Amino acid sequence: MTMPTTAEASPAEALKATSANLRGAIGEELTAGEDSHFSPEAASLLKFHGVYQQDDRDLRRELTRAGEPLEYSCMVRCSVPGGRLRREQWLAIDRLCDEVADGSLRLTSRQGVQYHFVHKGDLHRLLNRLNRGLVTTYAACGDVVRNVMVTSAPHAGRDLAQLDSLARSLANRFRPRSEAYWDLWLDGEHAVSAGPAPEDPGVTEPVYGDTYLPRKFKFGVALPGDNSIDVYSQDCGIVPIAGLDGTPGAVFIVGGGLGRSHKDPTTFPRLGDHLAWVPEEDIGEVAEALVTLFRDFGDRSDRSHARLKYVVEERGVEWVRAELERRVGHALADPVELPPWGAHRDHLGWHRQDGDTWFLGLPVPSGRLDDRPGRRRRSAIRAVLERHAEEVRITPHDNLLLCGIPGSARRDVESILGAHGVPRVEQLRVIERSTMACPALPTCGQALGEAERVLPQLLDTIDSLLAERELGDLRIETRITGCPNGCARPYVAELGIVARTKSNYDIWVGGSPAGTRLAEPVVENVPFARLAEVLAVLLDLYRDGAARAEGFGDWADRVGAPVLRAALPSFARNRAGKADR
Repeated sequence: MTMPTTAEASPAEALKATSANLRGAIGEELTAGEDSHFSPEAASLLKFHGVYQQDDRDLRRELTRAGEPLEYSCMVRCSVPGGRLRREQWLAIDRLCDEVADGSLRLTSRQGVQYHFVHKGDLHRLLNRLNRGLVTTYAACGDVVRNVMVTSAPHAGRDLAQLDSLARSLANRFRPRSEAYWDLWLDGEHAVSAGPAPEDPGVTEPVYGDTYLPRKFKFGVALPGDNSIDVYSQDCGIVPIAGLDGTPGAVFIVGGGLGRSHKDPTTFPRLGDHLAWVPEEDIGEVAEALVTLFRDFGDRSDRSHARLKYVVEERGVEWVRAELERRVGHALADPVELPPWGAHRDHLGWHRQDGDTWFLGLPVPSGRLDDRPGRRRRSAIRAVLERHAEEVRITPHDNLLLCGIPGSARRDVESILGAHGVPRVEQLRVIERSTMACPALPTCGQALGEAERVLPQLLDTIDSLLAERELGDLRIETRITGCPNGCARPYVAELGIVARTKSNYDIWVGGSPAGTRLAEPVVENVPFARLAEVLAVLLDLYRDGAARAEGFGDWADRVGAPVLRAALPSFARNRAGKADR
């Protein structure tokens, strides 16, 4: 594939090229108080600043029929390399969600934090004050390197300092150098949180160029043996491990990505390939070479095809390696063997951190932190941080680790949580500990159906089916998303449920609890109300045919999707492969 000419490039490419380094008309539209929303062009550029313009999908049809303007607001995403925030940073984030959002925070599956229902007139105040609290939203979205993920659990004996340092260095290396963010939101002041000093206005981005990347690029840094970040789903996974001679370095895994489209069979989820072992001092250089390779060879004519995984799939791993070697000017070593990855990666409950210091893995269903009658999670976390914890770490499963708690404070921490109605980990059902859902409706513009809002019903259904079959202790990693983009990573789950319409879903099975195998689709377009019928058959087959101690995902992979599909109820078999053809 060659780089498209200007005539072939998508409209997004022309917009970036003429945006004055991500400024566009954002500044003018911010001060145009008569409009409640941004133009499509400004909204597209806002993504680079960590802002998505959205409208309330629950009201869209009614307002459109009435000829009324849509109910616009913004989602604002904080970029948090490795998901790690000091006490002061978290408290700064927490204070603002009552002032300029809907009183809730949303932890993300890429270890970030989101505000929802932020109005246009509040954007400047929010981004400005976040940066004064040393938290930035710059490059949390857009056609750039996104938030760098890192193994988050600081168990005793683990040294995460190298991983945290690498995440910060990658974030700083690939954050855009345009002055636009500082000019628009910080009145020209340079915040510490946003990395190195920007270039002068008008200077072409040294890594990205004037059209940035064809689309987003995702790095993940994983501790050997702990694949909680789903390292094989990243554009580039980096696993620090010594080389054969003991030299510090890392294995690079390239070409992962899970987004796909129901209507385009040329899109698909893909796991990354082991590419090379890179010495520690060359990690940044090779990472940059890979980003520029995607910049130069990624598809700029079709955004649904604009991911590194398609470059790797179509050109091959050996071509990618040769091109990287050409860019860095020397050969790359073969990847060393990695130790086995462990399964079940939620890190919930109490764990020793260092000496008599502990961390507490706190479950946060769907990553939604709010205060509601009888269950005030946001206030509980704030109280624990103000009194005991030193920092928080956001996990890749939308949960929160409260870190640096003295052993003498454990009882008080549990008392605080209990007083706020926050359940202990031991009170969770097994299925709750291993389930994720994306926000979906009503805020996400990509959502085709529900996810977070139907999760409680889905959990009750699965829990009941397991109990009826005396499988109540079976842990099935389950993930549900409102569209095929797969933000909750359903395609590597043991059970993935993906919305196809507002009320219908596809079912994928056979992923690995260790995140090393893709699931396969067994049925498409099933009404949510009938998911229980399909799941009942699958669980019956598992109960009667699984080997001793064999997990659901391993069993489904061994049996195979065609066999499972043939055993489903006739209405489900008739739907398999029929939708959107």
